[in-house]
Amino acid sequence: MSWSDYSLTGGDRQFLESRLRRGTLPQTLLLEGGSEEERRALAKEIAAALVCVGAGERPCGVCRACVKSRANSHPDIKLYAPEKKNSIFKVETCREIRQDAFVLPNDGESKVYILEDSQNMNDSSENALLKILEEPPAGVYFVLTCDSRFSMLPTVLSRAVVLSLAGEACPFSAETLETASNIAEAVVSPNELMLLRQTAPLEKDRDAIKTVLLCLSGIFENALKLKNGGVAAEQFAESAALLCDKLTNRKLYALWNAAEALRADAERNANTNLLVTGLCYRLRRAAENKTEF
Repeated sequence: MSWSDYSLTGGDRQFLESRLRRGTLPQTLLLEGGSEEERRALAKEIAAALVCVGAGERPCGVCRACVKSRANSHPDIKLYAPEKKNSIFKVETCREIRQDAFVLPNDGESKVYILEDSQNMNDSSENALLKILEEPPAGVYFVLTCDSRFSMLPTVLSRAVVLSLAGEACPFSAETLETASNIAEAVVSPNELMLLRQTAPLEKDRDAIKTVLLCLSGIFENALKLKNGGVAAEQFAESAALLCDKLTNRKLYALWNAAEALRADAERNANTNLLVTGLCYRLRRAAENKTEF
């Protein structure tokens, strides 16, 4: 197979091909979108390319490492997933991966760990992996897969380079999208009370806060993408266009950072009222940042 057989966005495909060719692929990747089968196939292809010992384009498909990879028998490619569909990614599994990462490869110079459904990590399993994801040993690579980056904890997301497959299903309900879009619009409104009105219903619903913050993060990220010549995802397009029209790169990036920080606070079970208050304060402050790029 070639990389064009995968439904990666054009920019992501070029990034993957050029980095593999130069031997500079980041050691932690996150594959999002597409179907579960597509994510697994791409993760295995990347792993095969990383352990390939052939000449020219990788994976070559014919060297001993590629033959073992195709047969799912390469000792330096290890695949992990939750024991059951939609179950928690066990902290014991993450600890096992962390310890094994420091063991030298069996059959080459690289080791690859594929972690499927990584959105199912909880705080404990995430914390067990954070340090190794941030500073992996030389030659050790992690390929995480998930349905959407917006279902990932921000601390894990910040340590990975994201590659997107087409056909990602929108992970948000119509109600969540409407609430997040209204908040995004209120952020750039001259009427400060509008933001307070839009966030008030969240004070009594912690789960709603978490989901809306995920969605807001997506809106801000897509506004940044649009601002820099990219295309926004359909579900975020209208809100992203509004923000892109009214805010600078720096302000959009500040908003995305604020949303990610608030997500981390929500995962730590911060007080609900304080979360909503912080949401209003941080987003307004980010949107009023006067510094230009």
